[in-house]
Amino acid sequence: MQTRKIIAMAVALGLSTNLYAADTFDMGKVQVIGKDAQSEKIDPARQRISFDMGERRDPMPELVPETGSMEFRPMTEKPTLENFHRENRDEISVSAGIGTRGSNELIVNGKGTREGYIGNLVIKREARDGYKSFVDTRKQGLEANVSSTGEGSYTLSAGGEYSSEEYAQRGQKAVLTPDAGIENGVSRIWLTGNSTLEDGAFFTGHAAVDSISRDINNSAINFSEEQTGFSMSAGASYLKSMNNKFKGRAAIDIKSDTFTATANPDRELTKTVLDLGGEYEVSQKSDAKFGLKRMSLMEKDATSPYFNLDYRFDEPWQLLLSYDEDLGNDSVERIFMPTRYVVSNPLEASKVKTLKGAVNYRSTKGDTIGVELFSQKEENAIEYLDDYDAGKNMLTSTFRFIDDAQRKGATIKGAFKIENNFKINLKTTYQTPEDENSGRRISYEPKRILDVGFNYTEGKFMIDFSRRAEFDRTAHTRTASFDADDYSRSDLAVRYRLNNRFSTYLKIKDLYDEAKKIRYDVSEEGRVSLAGIEAHF
Repeated sequence: MQTRKIIAMAVALGLSTNLYAADTFDMGKVQVIGKDAQSEKIDPARQRISFDMGERRDPMPELVPETGSMEFRPMTEKPTLENFHRENRDEISVSAGIGTRGSNELIVNGKGTREGYIGNLVIKREARDGYKSFVDTRKQGLEANVSSTGEGSYTLSAGGEYSSEEYAQRGQKAVLTPDAGIENGVSRIWLTGNSTLEDGAFFTGHAAVDSISRDINNSAINFSEEQTGFSMSAGASYLKSMNNKFKGRAAIDIKSDTFTATANPDRELTKTVLDLGGEYEVSQKSDAKFGLKRMSLMEKDATSPYFNLDYRFDEPWQLLLSYDEDLGNDSVERIFMPTRYVVSNPLEASKVKTLKGAVNYRSTKGDTIGVELFSQKEENAIEYLDDYDAGKNMLTSTFRFIDDAQRKGATIKGAFKIENNFKINLKTTYQTPEDENSGRRISYEPKRILDVGFNYTEGKFMIDFSRRAEFDRTAHTRTASFDADDYSRSDLAVRYRLNNRFSTYLKIKDLYDEAKKIRYDVSEEGRVSLAGIEAHF
């Protein structure tokens, strides 16, 4: 108990120093350039189901749970404590707030269950004045999903999103672009499901359609460019027991993307993955998954092995080893349509090889801690460059390919519970993202990251806090390289329940007013505060 109190005191003292904000992080790869530090896009959490047939025991939980899909949401777009208004019960809640910089928000959450069906609904609207820009930030969207389970034999989930947003495109500190902005319209629908067949085999499937329309404009010089992105994906897997220890597995995934921009050639890609492998029970404490994948993307084909070993060498300990290969640069939305304006360059597929090893520990009270070592090599990795286009009077991004990129490092992460009211999540990554041939650092990928988040709940009072910082970054332009400043941001949300129906809340994005250095030589807005009231029905 004394140790836990010491940990809590250390974290609390560190929150006002150079720590970091909670967000998901994948192999150290972060794309944060060219976006207002406070804005975000509604993006649904894809409920991809991956149950193992006939599991003999519960798997180790995620040490730091990661909510939602982060494919298209860089760290700087993360909503402030996104689940802050959600409660795990059937109800409808309405939250409304106003605050600084002309900010306001309206959020409706709904959850209901009936005869085996579970439905969720989110309606969001937010707005605030433009920072050093005539273009205000406005966002509105609707997301809904429903799932059903049929007497243990199948599970089916379906959902969709429609959202629109408008925001400014930042200029350099000495060359402001107050008339430049982006307008997006996003539509998504998805379907996932699984079923246990009559012969005991386990089948899963998924399908999705995404569509984005975008208008980049600068009214000062009558510049306008229209972009559209369209994506369809589908896949299925089949798992069947061959004997008491071995399960055979076959899977297929297909994805087709198209990107169109005014006065530019279309960019199209189709990715197919055929997977044939198995799962083998090595011992009572060890499972192995392995196989071969046949992949095709653009002009590149590859046949690659993969494996994953899960070894429980003692009751509270877990050892994980894995190797995987993939073809990357496989999403036109992520490449050409992040929150900043990216020039429509020709596109090539990449080849990614990832090796990981981790040791995890879980205490009898549920506290977890783990250490992971990783090594990743990528051929034709994309690196984004800053570029001011005088003809468009706008700061843009372009990309180039790195022949041999590598990312090596370690991640330490843990989740702790102090008494019954105080929960802490910690995650830190140390890595060396660089061009293997030249030794040059990869633009905007930090060498050090530390995420901290905590939740304290006591009676009618609740507080959520998250902080993230990124240290030791480099920014590249077409002609030179610069030292990019460290970046850090803290978010705070506090709620007090007045009674069973009403609550009051306060949100502060960028609590310490320090998130102003996302992109080299570009000003960002900093702190935004909102206060509001929440009603539950």
